[in-house]
Amino acid sequence: MIQEEMVFPSAVSRSSGIVITVFGTALACLSFFLWFEIGTEPVAIGINLLLTAVCITFFWMLFDTKYVIKGELLYYNSGPIRGKINIMKIRKIEHQKGWYQKSLMKPALSMNGLYLYYDKFEDIYISPKDKTEFVNYLLKINPKIELI
Repeated sequence: MIQEEMVFPSAVSRSSGIVITVFGTALACLSFFLWFEIGTEPVAIGINLLLTAVCITFFWMLFDTKYVIKGELLYYNSGPIRGKINIMKIRKIEHQKGWYQKSLMKPALSMNGLYLYYDKFEDIYISPKDKTEFVNYLLKINPKIELI
């Protein structure tokens, strides 16, 4: 069994990076504007805190989306979305390219990624920057994974 830790950063598609950056910056500017224009009214403070939290979450996702393989576990991080998958339970990997992603769980920043199918009915969409190295590393741990 492989014991070292491997970190695979997420690929970031140009459109995802632009949308997150523009939207996050717009929210930050709006929050800044509300702070100085409306001031300390309770409603303004609540809206300002909400906008700030959403802005921080967007940038957190942009800068912290990664996949870490440690032993037989795959950890995925994308801002507040975090979890782990036992690599020995991964059944198959499918390459995906395009706007449509059929998985509900998508800790990814690119439209060109991988579906990992594990357990009986679970799946997740991820987008490691180096997909080939990522898949080869998973296959070292679990050679029974089917590639589609």
